[in-house]
Amino acid sequence: MARNSAAMLIMAVLCLCAMGLVMLLSVGAFSVDNRGDSMYFVIRQSVWLLMGFVACWVLAKTDYHKMVRFAPWMIGLSAVLILACFVPGLGKKLNGAHRWLSLGPINIQPSEIVKLAVVVFCAWWLGEKQDQVHEFKMGVAVPAGVVLFMCGMLTLQKDLGTCMIIVIISFLMMFAAGSRLIYLIPVPILGISGILGIALMWPERLQRLLAFLHPELYKDGKGYQIWQALVAFGSGGTSGLGLGNSVQKMSYLPEAPTDMIFAIVGEELGLWCTLLVVLLFLTVALSGGCIAVHAPDSTGSLLGLGAVALICLQAGMNMAVVTAMVPAKGLGLPFISYGGSNLLICFACLGILLNIHRQAEYDIESGRTSHSLAGV
Repeated sequence: MARNSAAMLIMAVLCLCAMGLVMLLSVGAFSVDNRGDSMYFVIRQSVWLLMGFVACWVLAKTDYHKMVRFAPWMIGLSAVLILACFVPGLGKKLNGAHRWLSLGPINIQPSEIVKLAVVVFCAWWLGEKQDQVHEFKMGVAVPAGVVLFMCGMLTLQKDLGTCMIIVIISFLMMFAAGSRLIYLIPVPILGISGILGIALMWPERLQRLLAFLHPELYKDGKGYQIWQALVAFGSGGTSGLGLGNSVQKMSYLPEAPTDMIFAIVGEELGLWCTLLVVLLFLTVALSGGCIAVHAPDSTGSLLGLGAVALICLQAGMNMAVVTAMVPAKGLGLPFISYGGSNLLICFACLGILLNIHRQAEYDIESGRTSHSLAGV
């Protein structure tokens, strides 16, 4: 499987992208945000796809050892971009949150860059300090401190969903690197407790949590979106209503092209296609994980693990939100949902994984010994 993992990864991603374009074509004609053009989402998503292919190709050809050296700069740049969202005329406020930068005809979401920056930083630091990773300072305190700093920046944007993702990913990477559990276990507990504590202090987030716990009581308020998503799944059943025949996309389900597109997949194409989406992401997880395990060194293994986790954890959380398994968060479904910043970062992760695979293949052909986490 190791030699075929790259091909499997590419095929799974291409299938997800194709499904995304088809669903955006179906949803776009009825969205209130389509600017009067039924092809609005498809055209813009196609442009971002082309940019994503370019980013993937560049990173697949660029030695990841050179890339990780810029990890501290990436952290600094992402922090600056978050602050820039609050600059009048540059930042864009939407639904009460300053999460976007308006650069002419395109909007960029810096929190997506934060995810990749944290992954690259953890891979660089834990890989460089592999001999000291069992120590509290080197193995936990420094990477956790950087993650805490970035979570603080994201809290300014009220983006607790991204905070949750980077806390979980950094924990997985520290665990894989060999950080001692006695130091490591408090990290996710404190991180997630802090995120929940902040959420409870914000009335809007508290109402979302109550809507999750009692959806039938809040179906006309904060629970409206999730309730409509469940209606979409129920309407679709096992075989679906047919491509293009969704009722919920006709202004009943908010954010149908973005956060809630998985519900439209279930309504139009049915249970079997939703399971196909899950299978495709499982293929991404397994093939990407195989690449990470067979990386040439610890840095590559950690970087590959982080890249896979970034894609698949977000996918899992999106599907869990849409099916009312966890409280609502503003997270798209990678490669399928409309959204340029997320799509670009996901393709960057794909390029990183392909680069790791290419270097591992070179090491095998040249007879070098691998020092990845596979031998730990």
